[in-house]
Amino acid sequence: MKRPARLGRLVPVVFSNVLLATVFLIGPGVTAPASAAATPKIMVVGDSISQGLEGDYTWRYRLAESLSSRGQAADFVGPWSGTLVTNQTKSHNGAYRPGISFDSANLAQWGWQVHQAKDVIGENVATYAPDYLLIELGFNDIAWGVNGPAGVLQDLEWLIYNAREKNPYVKILVANVPQRTALSNLPELPGLISDYNARLRARVPALNNAISPVTFVDIDGPLDAATHSYDGLHPNVRGEFVIAKAFADALAGHGVGKPFGALPASYPSNLTPAAPASITAVRSGEDIKISWPHVFAAGGYAFYSRDVTAGKPFERGVYDISTNTWTASLLPAGHKMEFYVRTTRGTYTSSSQSPTASAVVAPLPPVTNVKATVDPNKPYAVKLTWDAVSGAKDYSVYAAPGCGDVLPPERSAYTLQKWGLGNTTTWTQEYVFDDCVNYVVLASRNGGEGEWSLVSSARARPYEGNYLHGVARSRYFDTEPDQVGVVKDQKAETRVAAGEDRGIVVARGYIRGKDAETNSIGDGRQWDSNPYASSKIGVAWDTATGEIGVYAHRSCAVGGYPLLNIAAGCRSALPIKFVADASIYKDSDKSRYTYVSVQRQSSGGLRATVSAMNSWEGFGPSQFEVDFGRINATFVLTPSGATYRATLTGDRFPAWEFYRYARTEPAPLGERGVARTIGTRDQTAKGDLKGSPSTCVSPAAEKGLEAPPHPMAC
Repeated sequence: MKRPARLGRLVPVVFSNVLLATVFLIGPGVTAPASAAATPKIMVVGDSISQGLEGDYTWRYRLAESLSSRGQAADFVGPWSGTLVTNQTKSHNGAYRPGISFDSANLAQWGWQVHQAKDVIGENVATYAPDYLLIELGFNDIAWGVNGPAGVLQDLEWLIYNAREKNPYVKILVANVPQRTALSNLPELPGLISDYNARLRARVPALNNAISPVTFVDIDGPLDAATHSYDGLHPNVRGEFVIAKAFADALAGHGVGKPFGALPASYPSNLTPAAPASITAVRSGEDIKISWPHVFAAGGYAFYSRDVTAGKPFERGVYDISTNTWTASLLPAGHKMEFYVRTTRGTYTSSSQSPTASAVVAPLPPVTNVKATVDPNKPYAVKLTWDAVSGAKDYSVYAAPGCGDVLPPERSAYTLQKWGLGNTTTWTQEYVFDDCVNYVVLASRNGGEGEWSLVSSARARPYEGNYLHGVARSRYFDTEPDQVGVVKDQKAETRVAAGEDRGIVVARGYIRGKDAETNSIGDGRQWDSNPYASSKIGVAWDTATGEIGVYAHRSCAVGGYPLLNIAAGCRSALPIKFVADASIYKDSDKSRYTYVSVQRQSSGGLRATVSAMNSWEGFGPSQFEVDFGRINATFVLTPSGATYRATLTGDRFPAWEFYRYARTEPAPLGERGVARTIGTRDQTAKGDLKGSPSTCVSPAAEKGLEAPPHPMAC
């Protein structure tokens, strides 16, 4: 048909913001066409329902077939002619069902919306000059939230207006939107479609006019999504006939062709695409790219994969793939993966499986520079550090107890301790109660771990609580002094400023048993690091808390001069007083107290002075009165590395010993108990209690696990 002369003006009339119709003002010399063309031009404007998928007949074919079989010539026009091929985006070069040929020009595209079509309809009407527009659009607008029912209808009115602007005489057949099978993620969809369809049916009369009639075409009513579609929406061979009949009957109402008549009693078979004949899997960085040849009429491909290394079964992907290639990502490093696909066409048909293909995911190298460190201030803990591994997204830590062999244990001895560390390269394990622990750190990506290697291992002996530190606290701070009957020890506490934790230091003056006399009046022992060992005076300093504890044992005499070999029993220790300066209490002082003074030093150390009296002092008749004199001594503890140097100035009798009990020790020593000897000074004769003092200095280094003595230099 020859295009009509352009009209003078086209005026859209709008009431309440809604486009109602188009009023045409005919300019001078412009006339309407005398009659319809013998071969009308028909343009199908639609979405995937109209374009069709590769291998479809399409309802356009069934409409063309119906018109032709009833003697009606028709010229289908539009920019496109083919169906969609699944591995191509918005393609229009797909073939139809083998063996058919028809005038397939159209303006229909998968995913199309009224919102999009309204903006291009004018140029296509101008280019192809259709006499009839067969519009099947709206599902995508509603389903994917482009517009609500009212908005879709307004877009449709603009589409009609834009078409009429180029051809005021164009006749318009507009279909409603078919319902589809239910979608769990869009429970509101049926209601929205019904709302739009009702609005459209009611609106069509107002859009109609004498020279450009608008006809409502009901395709929703006769369509049954369950039996007339291959995927719940797109028409199968039955649905194609149903839609073609609806449009053919509407065209017949315009004098184009004749009514379609009854639907056929039998239909061609629906397509069941074959499986891909081959498949390949190739590593691509951290991913695997899987490819297979395109299968004719494929609607998509169901993708199956399994982790061979982990012994897992095949699992189908959540969504089918619309192309003939797929990149599998987030795969476990170093694992062998296996794949196959099945060709699908909607939800109702699926081919047999393709051959399988496999590939190994890019592995991770071993972790290097693994170090296990322990901290005496953090007992029962091991800190691990390691170098980052390129490509790792996580790290796993395994551990096995026991360090009896030079080499770490077999892999089977290790158990997983920690995972989910992300990109961090350090982790501290707490509550480690094994004496020695072997560690292995593995890099991980998506659940696949890197190589197990000796270079990824380390071992550690965690620090644990020092048993003897606890014993020292018990003796000097945390328990009451011993008492037997009415005879008891004495204990007193004070405090200086807290400081760096170097454990508890104990300084004790005691009478070492070296002969009959010292054995009878003394403490009945030799050098002994046990915090409970008897002494005439003991001073303990908790370096962390600043607590000072002083303990004096009761004095017992068993034979010896002047008591011969007669057991004389024990006497309670004398009370303890803290004073500003204990050095003022000399041997001549007969007050029955033990005096102690303590001061923190600017060096971080401690100065302590004691003036201790034996509880037997002054006992007996005047001619046999016990007159030992006082134990006078001053000692200074000066920080030296992790320990102290001791300087002792005092009587050369009795003996003195200095021990340090660290709060923690490496396993298994802490459990057994460790005392470190700072220094020991032996005694001379009893008479030196009243003699001239001497000054002695402890060795440069404390004695470790060896038993005392550790002589001081005097």
